[in-house]
Amino acid sequence: MEPLFYIIVIKNIFLSFGINFINFLFPVILIPFYIQVFGITNYGLIAISLALINYISVINDYSWNALGPIKIGKLQYNSTAISHYISTVINTKLLLTIPSFLLLFLLVHLYNDISNNSLLFASLFVMLFSRTQNAHWIFIGLNKVNIYFIINSIFKIACLLTILLFVKSKNSFQILFFILGVFDSLIFIVSYFYLAIKENFTYSRTSFKEIYSELQYGFKMFLTNLTICSILNSGTLILGVFFESKVVGMYSVAEKVIMLGKHCIGVLFQGVFPKICKIGVSSLLELNKNLRLIFKSYLVLFSVGTIILILFSEQIISVLSSVYILESSRYLILLSPIPLIASLNQSAYMSLLLHEKKNIYFSGYFIGLVINIILSFLLSFLFKVEGMIATLIITELFITLYLNYKVQSNKDLNFFSK
Repeated sequence: MEPLFYIIVIKNIFLSFGINFINFLFPVILIPFYIQVFGITNYGLIAISLALINYISVINDYSWNALGPIKIGKLQYNSTAISHYISTVINTKLLLTIPSFLLLFLLVHLYNDISNNSLLFASLFVMLFSRTQNAHWIFIGLNKVNIYFIINSIFKIACLLTILLFVKSKNSFQILFFILGVFDSLIFIVSYFYLAIKENFTYSRTSFKEIYSELQYGFKMFLTNLTICSILNSGTLILGVFFESKVVGMYSVAEKVIMLGKHCIGVLFQGVFPKICKIGVSSLLELNKNLRLIFKSYLVLFSVGTIILILFSEQIISVLSSVYILESSRYLILLSPIPLIASLNQSAYMSLLLHEKKNIYFSGYFIGLVINIILSFLLSFLFKVEGMIATLIITELFITLYLNYKVQSNKDLNFFSK
């Protein structure tokens, strides 16, 4: 491949990492502040609320984070077609806001401490709405990730400063999601202003037939994303049903470190996959060579990360929390293999995406979800937090083994053989 390919890949990886750093690592850095100001119990409520938002917002993200950039890439230099496609996605997202709000209303009632707090309850709808029009995928497709990085960074830093300066009392956690929601809304508003001014984006109406076609096209990818998100957030949500929020708070401190590791997988995917698409299935030898290289690189990188988490678990937790360090560090050690296991299915996942084998990766994730749901309730009830952690590891292990087996059993997909 040309040197320019590697330069663009590395650039996108670093910019995507910067965006994810702002979006995810900043909240992780705020954990000591949250625990100190709100206490571990209220932090548990925050963790449950964030898990709810992350879970439900996948409805509005649908399939566009993965498929949107590819579609825009195919429409290069046709600004009218790109504008119409973006408008179709915006309108579809607005329509999907209705079931999103309804689902949030229903699920919140599983958690009495949240549903009985009217201010916190209302703030979750503001936060959820702010997630409905995330424009990151558009900038990836236009190869303008650097612009989105600037917009995102400005408002996330402003949000961080607002929280540190104005959120002071123990009960002020109730307005936290209002602040987060307002600043996230500003990000997508300014993003669309930029697209209109600099990229000649013009909004247009779309027919219900076009919306239906868009939903139909990305449906299996959406179900896959829903499955991944369900698995990712199931620990906090199910523990919140069975146990008091203090237990959820202790678990969540460790889980946030693991989610950071899984976010690193997403960052690498965002940087690598759009450029892997340019190789395409027309050059199988070159494609499989690069997928094999990605697999080996992830194996080394995330193995080192797992060892670091195990050896320095107490030190890592003590940076985030000054209370219940031993409990949270034990959870971190038990959770530590998850990013490594998850990273080893990425090459197979990319291969299946490129060969349009949606049924295979959908089946793997769907079966994984069924396993996760059954074992989550059973093992959490019997073995508490340790049961939930065992469920997450079993689920990730099944998905990784399933996807790699399916790839290895197909001559064209098998990137393991040279």
